[in-house]
Amino acid sequence: MILPQHTKTYNNLPAAEILLPEAPELERAILGALILEPSLLPDVADILTADSFCDQVNGQIFDVMLSMLSECVAIDLYTLSLRCKGLPNIERPAAYLAGLTSAVGSGANLFDHARQLREIENRRRLVLLGNELAARAASGDSMSEDTAEWITGQLATISDASARTADLVAMDNAVRATLNTLEKRQQARQHGGCVGVVTGLLRLDALTGGWRGGQLIVLAGRPAMGKSAIMLHFARSAAASGIPVCIYSLEMPTEQLIGRMLVGASGVDAGAFRTGEVDVSGWMQLELAGSDLAAMPVFLNDRANLSMRSIRSQSKAMCRRGRCGMVVVDYLQLLDTTTANRSDTREREIAAASRSAKLLAKELDVPVILLSQLSRKVEERADKTPLLSDLRESGAIEQDADMVLFIDRPAMYGMQTITTNRYGTIPAEGVGRLIVAKNRDGATGNVYFRHNSSMTRIYDYDSPGVNSETKSDPF
Repeated sequence: MILPQHTKTYNNLPAAEILLPEAPELERAILGALILEPSLLPDVADILTADSFCDQVNGQIFDVMLSMLSECVAIDLYTLSLRCKGLPNIERPAAYLAGLTSAVGSGANLFDHARQLREIENRRRLVLLGNELAARAASGDSMSEDTAEWITGQLATISDASARTADLVAMDNAVRATLNTLEKRQQARQHGGCVGVVTGLLRLDALTGGWRGGQLIVLAGRPAMGKSAIMLHFARSAAASGIPVCIYSLEMPTEQLIGRMLVGASGVDAGAFRTGEVDVSGWMQLELAGSDLAAMPVFLNDRANLSMRSIRSQSKAMCRRGRCGMVVVDYLQLLDTTTANRSDTREREIAAASRSAKLLAKELDVPVILLSQLSRKVEERADKTPLLSDLRESGAIEQDADMVLFIDRPAMYGMQTITTNRYGTIPAEGVGRLIVAKNRDGATGNVYFRHNSSMTRIYDYDSPGVNSETKSDPF
């Protein structure tokens, strides 16, 4: 096959008649999927460039999309067609782009397709390199030693681009970064602050040092124990300290989440808020609370059937804009975990989602709080204290998590009192505890908190004091 006119020759030397690896259908499928789901573009941009497309028109379209991404311009069929007007070799951009979208149904397998196209690009570069090598050797214009040195350098360039050697960090840089982090922690402690992202509970801050970048924190409990309430408390506390929070709620709609936050921040009766029986004074309190909440950097997505892949793409895009310092997912078992492999068990799917959450925390260097259900085994025992083995559907959750917190409210099981080491016997009504069952970076123990009847207000058990039953020193 003659080298296509739209394909560049290697180092701008003339190309002979060669077979050039290309995949026009794959290119069109990738562009069509990106038009349908532009939120996936940041991830694809880490894999492909405009030069990855053999067809010059497709490469130009991808380049236009990257420009729109950098300018924070929304990408859809209409806006993209306007941007593509005037591009060479494409007379009717709208019709061409519509044809791209009609060939695909969604962004499923988009990342696999992008990696396949990247591999084809590398093969194409090798073919072009071989063609140029043959031309140089046949011309006799340079010494064989020079040609050998040149080909070695070109191969190294291609190899480095494929191997991602930039991901490797030298030991001296790693040591320096670790000591810098330690210095920041020490300064925070000396000034009485929290080392990481504040949790909203003083003893939990002291026990864990706060949430830290790269951590996967699993918050688990049985239904109606207050997982979402605790999650909102953590999110509101982080946002109040200036940390932007992305909340992905698969259980409750955004309006219900905001309602809970308004009730908690204003002190208005939850029943009155729910039935609409709010008096003038209550409205004033809600307006003030709403003004405070509106100023917080919190971003919510309540779309059903979200997958960890979608959450990763959206969080990564938000992180680039400085709008993602913590990720909250409510909750694990409601995620869309379906895969192309129909033989996968539910346990494997949950394990894959849990692993993806950990990789997200590590990749963005932000804490990820992942809510999870506990199995019914808790209620079948005489002692209702949750155990790590109660994590529902997969042991991989315990393995992936840096920290596991269980929510326990003994009053839910009819208990009238709670026996503690620190406080002796205390009433169970209106009191809960967070059991830090796993803490990869520190101590485990119990943190007690108080709450109102609707679980819209949560605060330290003996605020502003410190309360816990700790098995070891936090640091």
